[in-house]
Amino acid sequence: MDMKALNFLTTRDAGWAREKLRVFLLLWFVLSYVQGVFSGLNEDEPYYYMYAMFPAWGYFDHPPMVGMFAWAGMQMFGKVLGLRLFSAISSTLFLYAVWKLIEHKDKYKYVNVFILMALSIPMVSVYGFMIVPDGPLLFFVSLFLLAYRWFLKSENVLKAILVGVLAAAVLYSKYHGALVLLLVVASNVKLLRDRYFYIAALTALVLLVPHITWQVEHDFPSLSYHLYERTADKVYKFRYTWEYPLNQLAVFGPFLFPVMVLAVAKSKKNKGQMARAMRFLFWGFLGFFFLMTFKGHVEPHWTVVAIIPAMYFTFHYVLRSERKARYFVGASLFSAFLIFVVRIALFLPGLDTPYHHQKEWAGSIHEVAGDAPVVFRDSYQKASMYTYYTNCTAISARSPQGRRNQYDIFPIEDYIRGQRVLYLDGESDQVIIRAGGKELCGRWIERFESDSLQAKPSVKP
Repeated sequence: MDMKALNFLTTRDAGWAREKLRVFLLLWFVLSYVQGVFSGLNEDEPYYYMYAMFPAWGYFDHPPMVGMFAWAGMQMFGKVLGLRLFSAISSTLFLYAVWKLIEHKDKYKYVNVFILMALSIPMVSVYGFMIVPDGPLLFFVSLFLLAYRWFLKSENVLKAILVGVLAAAVLYSKYHGALVLLLVVASNVKLLRDRYFYIAALTALVLLVPHITWQVEHDFPSLSYHLYERTADKVYKFRYTWEYPLNQLAVFGPFLFPVMVLAVAKSKKNKGQMARAMRFLFWGFLGFFFLMTFKGHVEPHWTVVAIIPAMYFTFHYVLRSERKARYFVGASLFSAFLIFVVRIALFLPGLDTPYHHQKEWAGSIHEVAGDAPVVFRDSYQKASMYTYYTNCTAISARSPQGRRNQYDIFPIEDYIRGQRVLYLDGESDQVIIRAGGKELCGRWIERFESDSLQAKPSVKP
């Protein structure tokens, strides 16, 4: 069917379509990498930079893959050029893997539809240049699904081992990966009677031994935090639930999300175990985290894995009629334009956003602290940001009400014990620093010990 809405996006020459896809992926990598080098960091990225400074098989909040990505990039090109390098690489390969997952006889004819869809999903763009755990998660889930499809076509030991390796990589990326594996198995329970399934499971388990050992040695901090500490003192608020569907608009795009939901809901024409697994992943992730809103706040990006089945089914769905195609083209073009504007804005120096003026903020504190270590109260993000931009020592000191974090495990506190430190507690008035348009209050501690954070000095230095 020749659809007018897609006519200007249609590529009839297969050779040119393949070349167009290669050019798009190359440009995606280059632009993502350039954006990563020249855009400010979000509040969590310096924390993952600290992961890379202390390589380990585990961390308090997350498995080690995000730290491995950051470490590998910095080993190659240093901090500025390397921190986000593997975000750009993995994002590009993620898109290619999703393209390979799509099974459609005319997909090269409509390669521009895929390109526009990739440009229109906010979180796909975000993970192209930010170093956060969801980037490796998306990358390895897409590879895992490719290996799983290959495994379904014909089983053997080699394929089972490959599936196991990638399953381990998914779990090393983010603990949400466990939900991916459970949903895929739930979509095909016959796997439980398949000997090759257990070869894959054993392979994954063996590869996870270093991380499990790390958890045991540190008394299972990640398990305790994610299952209990995160929501232990939270009281349910109705807004946790009603905000959830609205937040998903920021993940999938406000104009494309309704189309994606319809695409999955009307995907019965897509037969086979692969399509079934995709449906389980989409509804499973959205449904699971909807239920989690009754326990506490759910971050919008926790559902990002659902982007993969959303893209898979949406590609098929929009090709079914002129009306669907017309809406998709209009919504995608507008969404892509908005994302482009936002990404350009991140380069503009005059704006006042969380991505701007971080170096100046750190510099203002450094002018007062000098070479003395800085202790931030209950802010692993500020401590990491300060260290990233000044190369000076900082830690996050936890108050009785503060949540635990990786700084409770880092050996940095032992290093600064007994030294003179600047303690920014937000209460004392001995030191007042104007940084980032705000005042930071604190005091000097002549000889730092953990219990010295409780007692205020009687005289100023």
